Amino acid sequence: MPLVRVSAFGLSPETKKQIASEIHEVIMHNTAAPPEAVWVMFEDVPRENWMINEAMLSEKHPGEIFGG
Repeated sequence: MPLVRVSAFGLSPETKKQIASEIHEVIMHNTAAPPEAVWVMFEDVPRENWMINEAMLSEKHPGEIFGG
């Protein structure tokens, strides 16, 4: 059973569904697993638990970290 875990924050249910669908397609294209055996699990990780480039994400806007 392929299991793909996605850690993220702030994704809407619609976005999660779209991401999971696309991941499912990739797994089906690249393995012999039956469709019902492919699992995609989302882990919602609070912003205060992310550190990116020496900055806590809860303390900065993502644009400040990524330069966008």
